[in-house]
Amino acid sequence: MNSGATAARSSMEKTTSAQQRHDENDPDISKPQKTLLRSHSNRGRYYPGTKKPSNNNKPSSNHSTVSHGSVRKVAKISEKCQVSRTMMLRTLLIGCLLTAAAVCACLAYITLRNAEQETAIQTYNSVSISALENARSIIHRKFQASEITAALASWTNPNEEDWPYIFINGYMNITGKIAAVAQSTTQAMMVFIDPSEREAYEDHLQQVYQIEGRPNHTGVQDFGFGIWKPDTNNTYEDGRAPDITGENTWGGEDPRLTVLSLHNVPDSSSLLYNLYSEEDRGIHVDSMNACANENTDPNVSPSCAVFTDMLELKIRPGPAGLLFQPVFPANDPSKFVGFATTSLHWEEALTNIVPDYVNGLTCVISTATATFTYELRRGGAVELIGPGDLHDPRYNQYSKSVILNDIETGSSTSAVYVLTVYPSQAMFATFSTNSPLAVALAFTGVIFLCTLLFFLYDFLMRHEAEQRKLILDMKRRFVRFISHEIRTPLNTVCVGLELLERELRKDTSKAKEQEDNIAGFSPTNDDVDFWHNVTVDVRENAMIAVSILNDMLNYDKLETKSLEIETEEVNVWGLIDQTVHQFQLQAINREVDMKLTFEKPKTLLGSSAGTADSSDRSSNHQVDENADFDPECSQLCVVGDDVRLSQVFRNVISNALKFTPQDGKIGVSVTHVLDGLPQAEDMVIHGHPIARERRRGSILIRVSDSGVGLTKEQLKLLFGEGVQFDANKLQHGGGSGLGLSIAKGIVELHHGTIHAESEGAGHGTTFVIEIPLYEMSLKDEAEEVSQTQAQTETGSSCDGDSVPKKRKILVVEDAMSSRKMLIRLLEREGHTCLAASNGRDAVETIEREMDNSRLEMSMRQDLSTHISSHVPIDTVLMDYEMPFMNGPDAVRAIRRLDYKGTIIGVTGNVLSEDVEYFKESGADEVLAKPISMDRLREYWDRHPMYSRDENSPGRENELVLARTYTYGKADNLYYETQIVMPV
Repeated sequence: MNSGATAARSSMEKTTSAQQRHDENDPDISKPQKTLLRSHSNRGRYYPGTKKPSNNNKPSSNHSTVSHGSVRKVAKISEKCQVSRTMMLRTLLIGCLLTAAAVCACLAYITLRNAEQETAIQTYNSVSISALENARSIIHRKFQASEITAALASWTNPNEEDWPYIFINGYMNITGKIAAVAQSTTQAMMVFIDPSEREAYEDHLQQVYQIEGRPNHTGVQDFGFGIWKPDTNNTYEDGRAPDITGENTWGGEDPRLTVLSLHNVPDSSSLLYNLYSEEDRGIHVDSMNACANENTDPNVSPSCAVFTDMLELKIRPGPAGLLFQPVFPANDPSKFVGFATTSLHWEEALTNIVPDYVNGLTCVISTATATFTYELRRGGAVELIGPGDLHDPRYNQYSKSVILNDIETGSSTSAVYVLTVYPSQAMFATFSTNSPLAVALAFTGVIFLCTLLFFLYDFLMRHEAEQRKLILDMKRRFVRFISHEIRTPLNTVCVGLELLERELRKDTSKAKEQEDNIAGFSPTNDDVDFWHNVTVDVRENAMIAVSILNDMLNYDKLETKSLEIETEEVNVWGLIDQTVHQFQLQAINREVDMKLTFEKPKTLLGSSAGTADSSDRSSNHQVDENADFDPECSQLCVVGDDVRLSQVFRNVISNALKFTPQDGKIGVSVTHVLDGLPQAEDMVIHGHPIARERRRGSILIRVSDSGVGLTKEQLKLLFGEGVQFDANKLQHGGGSGLGLSIAKGIVELHHGTIHAESEGAGHGTTFVIEIPLYEMSLKDEAEEVSQTQAQTETGSSCDGDSVPKKRKILVVEDAMSSRKMLIRLLEREGHTCLAASNGRDAVETIEREMDNSRLEMSMRQDLSTHISSHVPIDTVLMDYEMPFMNGPDAVRAIRRLDYKGTIIGVTGNVLSEDVEYFKESGADEVLAKPISMDRLREYWDRHPMYSRDENSPGRENELVLARTYTYGKADNLYYETQIVMPV
């Protein structure tokens, strides 16, 4: 390789190292860019057949075919997917709500219906037990009533001789009351008459009836007044025949007449009835006779009562029975002379045994020979259903029974009556209401109403969200428009200023070199300083406008929660020192005394506590550049984003300068708080949380000024959006009112705190920032030292002499002034420039240039020569917003032409989606307006086009037209193939 090429390469490497050191200190360069700068200086050059060590050294330029799913299309697809997911969730919610409504309604219905059924069952249990007890009590009262009637007859006629011609004074009144108490129709007295005494006894009864005041027709039948029996021959219309002899047809052995002589009813039709004439009654008379005859004690009356089986009363139809209670005269207790009769009409026995509200209680009364079924209706009514057990068999499990006449009678023919009760559908229906259905419908209605309210709320919220989205979109479009419309003219201003500064430096250098300058034509130092100050002031104000735009963009990211930080170990002490140093010129111009004070950290890598010494950097109007910074401070660091932290510090110090009047004071103090922020979450670096053991308290930065101060109300609003207090009156500089809000968001992303303190208006303000501190790892510290040494050894700053790479650049810009300025600046750098005013012209230019390159290569192959007269375009600077065809569309069209050169988007649209859209379209990098030549060089360094290799003679000056990479599975290496052209 010739010496010129070697010198050029050495010079280029020095320039790269100097540029790297300068750009790594630039707070506006993001972390990935700095990492690329560090790695680029050691990147090798490869030619066909050489091995690529690893994929990490692959050039960052990626010219893969751009998919049609650009960012905007992806955003639309994402939005459609989001809408689909939302609709699916709404449908799912509707289904869930309807299902919930159905389930709740069914559960409520079933629960309440079961509760009603349970209530019905419990009520039935209570009512049935009460009914059984009441019915049994009634039968017992009837038995007692018969005993009282028999005792009345026994004591009013105490001698056997008084029978059968007895008279009981007041019988009707007494037995009437007894019948009422016993709920009995009949309280009668039966006496035994010898057939031979029939006529005399009939005369006796006529007299008794007259004495008692009974009606004249009492005891009178169709055949006249007398004892009667059923007329089996149908001789008489009333079905009653005279009984003279007492004979019977059923085989009764007692020849006596058993006559119903007295009755509680005055004109009872059953009076003078011979009860022994019928078997269903006569057999029980015989049973009582047999019981009485078995008594061996003449002084004791035996218990020979009897309950007849089912029969029908003569005076009241329906199933019934009779209770016969023997009468023994008081003075002759062993003589059976008659018996008292009490009716057991079962309708009477079942009356009022349940409350009036009960409806449908089924009562089955049975003996060994007969069964009848009744149903108790609401209001106490008793209805005969019919003979037999006619209850609903579905309710067998609820049956309850009781023996009604569980009384020792002594007679062998006495029947046993059993009452069994059952519920019925009618009874359970009494407790079945529409409440379960109503509650179920109410549940459904409430949930349906809630659903309607939810969808109404959802509609209103979606409407509000759409309005907010519309406002946000309008705001973002406004920000995009403002950013583009302001950055484009600022680009012309800044490029022009840089061009002017270069011309001034160039003329000054020439004037110093020419010893024979004509007096008066050489610019003086004062003139140079004057114009230099002018350009600095203009650039500073331009940068203020850019910072306001950046604030708007950063706030937009905070508002959309898309602001991210790139964490690494940051020497925060040096960062603060550097940031304060940047404001020294402003402090001098404003005649403000700014003082920076560092307090020595209290713990240093496990060493004992440090002293309270502090290092002051101050002067009347500037920061002392000569004061040494304590090197121990670098052993503690903040884990975070140094660019964002620098932005916070700049914002707070800038605010202090804005609100501090002339001859005011600003104090910046940095203190280590050993136990600061103990509850702060651990930061994450490279995807892994930092061990809690590395925590070393916090760093406390206080920025105090002697400015206008703040009231308590203003302090509460200080960190809000767009907050400015009397900006026109108090501020000594512009601002968007978003800086403190952004600063608060950045500090909180670092798990720190920020707040302001002030004693009131006119007493100045102090901003307090506290961020967690960590012990710096030895590995990173060693890397930082080695990088610093490497930078020290490899060259000077960017202002040093270096040989820039000469490129052929296509400048695509619709603004003529900006295009001209940029071309002039690039040409002053030694580059060759072509111009295009829109994307369509750019595509045509690239296509034409690529055709010329192909033709040139074809000629080289035919002539077997390396001589080339055509230099292809290796860089395209592409604007975004242009007529006919915008930047991203033009980039896609150029990439479809298989253009492999570097395309850098130059735009005022710096929203994240615009930048990503530009890159997705095929741009290698996106450069924000105003254009910075340092940043442009950085991008070029990341995408080099010149390749030199000492082992490749004859290729010292070749232009790379295309690169391809092949992965070798055997050796796990990448192989690069280049298509080059001599230049």
